[in-house]
Amino acid sequence: MARPAASATPPSAVPGALRAEALGLLALPTVASEAAWHRLGPEVVPVLAALAEDPSVSDAQRMRAVTALAWVEFPQAGQTLQAMLEDPHRPSDVRSQAAAALGQCLGFEAVKTLRARLEDRDLRIREAVAQALGRLGGQQVREVLEERLPLEDVPQVREALQQGLTLAEP
Repeated sequence: MARPAASATPPSAVPGALRAEALGLLALPTVASEAAWHRLGPEVVPVLAALAEDPSVSDAQRMRAVTALAWVEFPQAGQTLQAMLEDPHRPSDVRSQAAAALGQCLGFEAVKTLRARLEDRDLRIREAVAQALGRLGGQQVREVLEERLPLEDVPQVREALQQGLTLAEP
């Protein structure tokens, strides 16, 4: 049975064989195919969520674990990414990676969640969200980014908003 998306699974509670298989895929020098992740089934979602925050896992593998959530194609993955992004107690690198993965996973369905994070207290999250929105493109995204631009005071976030607008060109 899959765990609720919003709860983090302690590394010690992750099933051994599935955790080992996920770590093997995360250790590959190139991104493992989406089919490989999908083959592991929905049970891999809480495993990836736990690995993303496991300090015993390398930073590169932790970030690949977040990205892999976009590829598993199970509804729990989108919910897990949303919970990661919205939780201010999670590390900024995990939240930033979750922003990118959420857009990749949900497409335009992620716009509402991403839009809300343009007001996040953490400027790195606002920056990552602006870029994630820009990669989605389209008129709705342009409007969201244009609306936020005059409200943003931090130069690097303003730059990310501008880059997002450039990416979102129709």
